[in-house]
Amino acid sequence: MIPASFSRRAIVLLAGAAGISLVATFGLGVFGDLLAEPQSFGADSWSRSALGHRAFVELARVRGQVVLVSRHRTADRAREGALTALLEPSVGGEDGRTRAMLADIRSAATRMLVVLPKRWGFPDQLRPRWIGFVRYVPIEAANRVLEALSIQGSAIRPPASIGDWKGALPAPDLDDPQLLRSERPPFSGDEASADARSVTLKPLLSSREGMLVGETNTDGFHLIVVSDPDVLENHGLGRGRNAQLAMAILERFEGRPVLVVDETLHGYEIQPSITRELLRFPLVLATLQALVTLGLLAWAALVRFGRPLPPASLLRPGKAFLVEHTAELLRVGGHAGEAARAYLRAAREEVLARVPPPGGAETPAAWLARLEAARGKAGMLRRLEQRVARIEDGKRGADIQAIRAAQQISRWREELTDGAAGDPRTRRGAQG
Repeated sequence: MIPASFSRRAIVLLAGAAGISLVATFGLGVFGDLLAEPQSFGADSWSRSALGHRAFVELARVRGQVVLVSRHRTADRAREGALTALLEPSVGGEDGRTRAMLADIRSAATRMLVVLPKRWGFPDQLRPRWIGFVRYVPIEAANRVLEALSIQGSAIRPPASIGDWKGALPAPDLDDPQLLRSERPPFSGDEASADARSVTLKPLLSSREGMLVGETNTDGFHLIVVSDPDVLENHGLGRGRNAQLAMAILERFEGRPVLVVDETLHGYEIQPSITRELLRFPLVLATLQALVTLGLLAWAALVRFGRPLPPASLLRPGKAFLVEHTAELLRVGGHAGEAARAYLRAAREEVLARVPPPGGAETPAAWLARLEAARGKAGMLRRLEQRVARIEDGKRGADIQAIRAAQQISRWREELTDGAAGDPRTRRGAQG
């Protein structure tokens, strides 16, 4: 016989490991993009690089702001009254999809914080999450964001540093600032329609060259635009009073609304998944119930291979079947006591047949008494007769009493007939 390659325990362990691996693979396929942060180096809320906004988001959380990073349906969350933050969104010249997403967010939001883009970053070859070098984006990139959001104004980059800051907000610490002028931008398309949709910003923090922070709060729409992202990015938030300026901007929005930081415009959008939604609470309860129901239906409809087994015979052959049914009939009929008495008579006759009295000189009762005395069981037959006589048919517990009595009768019979078949010592012991 060829020995098995694996033991039963090894097979169970391998099957368990395979099952766990299958479940883990399925879980990672459904929720993998939600379990870990993206490895980013750009101007987004996950990036730890100089251009990232992670420090700003963490500072807002520390100051008690509820922050939600949105990777899907930002417009729906904006419609619920949240403060929607667009941190350096990127709009290409022919990027119709991004423009449409910006337009949806703009039409749904009642409170918005917009930070215009300024630089592009390129990763360090040895440290991919760090910035190797940066480059200014064309000024048109900031103007395209203003155009997509219907904000009147255009971005500029003055050739010198600014020192004459004016306004209700703390003065920033900036090099090479990017500012905003509220002059009419060169909107594309229908100019009359653009003018009807556009909003005009009032300066919250500005200089003679232009606005660093502008605001509009009319007709239920509160908008703040930060023209230079350096005051909020990781590399600039710790300079001077930039952190105070960032928190002061958030405090301009009354009621401390939930801060929704959009990341769909940075390319981190998560597409809807019906599988993911079915495995979220509370829908996962309905999913489990459906799976259990399908499992039970499959079990009920399971068809085995091979020829069908013949039906079991109503009357099985053999003595065991006869004895079982006779005992069941006696129990149901309430004849447990009568059965015990019949069993005692049969055991008594069996003992007399296997160990008969010598020469027939003694009565059966006297011979059984001598035989019991010789076996150390004197008076046992009399006690059994008394016990059996006390069993009343139909009484509660009569079945148990009859069974216990039958066990003692069986032991009595075995004790008296032990060695009777061909063993002359039994007679000699009885006769002596």
